[in-house]
Amino acid sequence: MDASMSLLNNLMAHPLDEGYAISARARPSSGGPKKARHRIMLVVAFVVLGFLLAVAASQNYRAAPAAEKQRNELVERVEQADGRLNDLRNRQTALAGEVRGLQAGALSDADAALQQKVDDLELQVGAIAVTGPGIKVVVDDAKNADDKEGRLLDVDLQQLVNGLWTAGAEAIAVNGHRLTSLTAIRGAGSAITVDYSSLNPPYTVLAIGDTNTLPARFAQSSGGQWVQYLVSNFDVRMTTTTEDSLLVPADATIALRYAKVGPK
Repeated sequence: MDASMSLLNNLMAHPLDEGYAISARARPSSGGPKKARHRIMLVVAFVVLGFLLAVAASQNYRAAPAAEKQRNELVERVEQADGRLNDLRNRQTALAGEVRGLQAGALSDADAALQQKVDDLELQVGAIAVTGPGIKVVVDDAKNADDKEGRLLDVDLQQLVNGLWTAGAEAIAVNGHRLTSLTAIRGAGSAITVDYSSLNPPYTVLAIGDTNTLPARFAQSSGGQWVQYLVSNFDVRMTTTTEDSLLVPADATIALRYAKVGPK
């Protein structure tokens, strides 16, 4: 009985044969070489990545002066082109005025009614400048505007202008550009263009019309409410003032190309 109990106690205390235990302790760990290999590969990857980043930074540093020079040259070329475009438009406006003067001189006193009709049509199409009372609306991006919020878009300016037409405006100009039935207000990147001329904020909109009704009707129009929504929710800035006298210039691109005298 004592011998059998001693054997059972020995089996419980030493379940693994001594030979197996010695062999297991002597066997090297299977994960050691693999872990060391992975560490070496990771270190090499970090070294290569750091080298590539250093090369890229060095190239960008060396290329920065050349890129800045090219940018300045492009800006200068754009400014020169804008200057030539403005000169040509001024020249066109002057020539259009001369043509209208010759046209008026060619009409005799007997054709005064025809001259008045021509003047009315030119006024409606935007071929001549207009002066009179109206309102001035100045809109600008939010102070902390970014590419997503607080920046005015071409559709916003379109809504504002349409609201003024609906309110009864007789003539409208945006930053000195007369708006007609042929005017296009579009977006070009981050800029707004009127007749393909890029405008910079703030945008000053002059609208000639009845000052007794124009401000209230504009505020109630869909365009006025659209801009007011931008002011309330996106911090877009807008000021509206009533003016006793405004000058809306003519559209230099508008010209009388065809005329026919009807039967008397």
